[in-house]
Amino acid sequence: MVLGLFDSAIPFKGQDFSKLKSQCVSSGQLFEDPEFPPSSSSLFHSKSAPENIVWKRPGEINADPKFFVDGASTDDFHQGSLGNCWFVAAAACIAEKPKLLKKIVPEIEKQEWLPENKNKYAGIFHFRFWICGEWTDVVIDDYLPTSNGHLIYIHSNTRNEFWSALLEKAYAKIFGSYEALEGGHARDALVNMTGGVGEDISVADYTESEEKRKKLFQILNSAIEDRALISASISAGGGEMEAKTDTGLVKGHAYSVTAVKKIKLGQGILSFLNREYIEMVRCRNPWGGTEWKGAWSDGSEEWSKVSESQKKDLGITIDDNGEFWMSFEDFCKNYTHIDLCHLINTSFFTLSKTWHEGKGLGEWKAHRCGGSVGNENFLQNPQYVFNVKDDEDEVLVSMEQQDTRELETKGGGELHGIGFTITKTDINREYRMHDKMETVHTSAYGVARANFDRVTLKKGRYVIFPTTFEPDKKGKYVLRMYFSSSPDFKELWYDEPPPPKCCSFLFKPPTTATQITIQSASDLENPNPILDPDPYCEVVCEGNKVETSVCKSTKNPTWDERITFYQKKDGDIKIEIWNHNLIKDDFIGQCEISLSNRAKHTGQSLQVPLFGKGKEGKEKQMGTLTVSVLCTNEMDTV
Repeated sequence: MVLGLFDSAIPFKGQDFSKLKSQCVSSGQLFEDPEFPPSSSSLFHSKSAPENIVWKRPGEINADPKFFVDGASTDDFHQGSLGNCWFVAAAACIAEKPKLLKKIVPEIEKQEWLPENKNKYAGIFHFRFWICGEWTDVVIDDYLPTSNGHLIYIHSNTRNEFWSALLEKAYAKIFGSYEALEGGHARDALVNMTGGVGEDISVADYTESEEKRKKLFQILNSAIEDRALISASISAGGGEMEAKTDTGLVKGHAYSVTAVKKIKLGQGILSFLNREYIEMVRCRNPWGGTEWKGAWSDGSEEWSKVSESQKKDLGITIDDNGEFWMSFEDFCKNYTHIDLCHLINTSFFTLSKTWHEGKGLGEWKAHRCGGSVGNENFLQNPQYVFNVKDDEDEVLVSMEQQDTRELETKGGGELHGIGFTITKTDINREYRMHDKMETVHTSAYGVARANFDRVTLKKGRYVIFPTTFEPDKKGKYVLRMYFSSSPDFKELWYDEPPPPKCCSFLFKPPTTATQITIQSASDLENPNPILDPDPYCEVVCEGNKVETSVCKSTKNPTWDERITFYQKKDGDIKIEIWNHNLIKDDFIGQCEISLSNRAKHTGQSLQVPLFGKGKEGKEKQMGTLTVSVLCTNEMDTV
């Protein structure tokens, strides 16, 4: 469950916090991290650090250091001289959410400078982040970069509070230096701190019409209700980074979105009678200070239209902690991008919707990096099979590649264009696909750490191919999919049925493969004179039985479902059609397809008559079944 606490985390660079702290306490020595030392290399990877920077422990900066002062709050995050407002905005979103805070700050009470912990202070702290599909425990020492006795990067309003600065240091350690945090997307940091699913929204995609603008408001409103974390920004062209707009907003700067509301205008009886609402958004500037100068800014006349009781009922406050309100219309006019981090509920013990997760951790490597669907080696990509069990389901898909910031600090690494393709597959597919079936969805490709999409799929069995846009691009990825029902999600590893793990010499391996596509049936005999049948097919080959889906209320069903059998001998295929009932199904008709002359089955459509059972049944045709059959001795081609 994304919202729950994790059971364990992998020690980053093999550093076990408990063991290291125990060693320091026993020896009486404060911890100094050899993996991220207090030196210039931890600050910058492309240049040398200024000479005036001095690394100090919290006790050297303030006589009474605290991890938290009056708990965590958005006031704990003020950006310093590092261009990482995207991380600051994300961390501020987390600060006032205790459940999420416990994810990244384990054993909060044990990390505090408390009297009872006095003899246990060892200059060592740890935080946890979700890195490429796994929770990772990051150990740091508490040396922090200062200039003239002040922290130069993230700092709290309260001078003796240090948890935000330590959190930033742990995040910088993951990527090799503080400099590696220059520029980024808030959604990426939010995913790292929650294990949630990131989504990028271009505001321009929703401003072409009033209908689309309303849809965007609904998306944001629903996201807030579902406890999603949201950030907004204004794109900056060359030389525009950190430039102020006429309304006081800053380009290239990430703002937290903390509320989305509809406000009813008017006071007293006018408020009751008035049906006019205004859509509002509350944002927070992680730098602090209220900078928005447009309508509904602090002290503006617009607020006179809203009564104090309405403000109180709606939880609307105007303060100086960097938060400000603006109309949704102004929000759409000023901001260009929105970052969302969805906290997907996968718990069954909840009143809200429960999602079923399918998750794959993988790697594009040799012979498994075939590029997008237009490339000739597309089928060499990783493959995952899943079922959609509802008649129709909106499936959430998140593709995430390994963040390359750490590689960049070492002079290499680049993000790839990533996306995915979903195709139909055999209803009994258990091994990798070697031929293309109908493509039902291909995502847009983007050079970003994550790719998010919503896909509406009908009932059936599918294969998803996570890919890079260009072939032969290597790297790690995380694929996550969320369904309304259990998807039976799994990776397809083998090209064909593998031999048994033991006593394989006793078992004859399959030598041929047969693909049979159940296309349609016509003029079916109806066992029920009142209602049209709900027919489905039962297909049997060498003792293996596979059932198609049920077509509702029709004598002329269409399935277009394919089945692949791996055979040890040239046995016939038997097909029976049944009428689905709640208690007991009714037999409709049957046929057999001989495979003794496999050469004649080349994938062409066949119309096969259906008959009943026994001698009398063979005298009366019960309808016609249309199928196609393809036989091959090369099992790795189907």
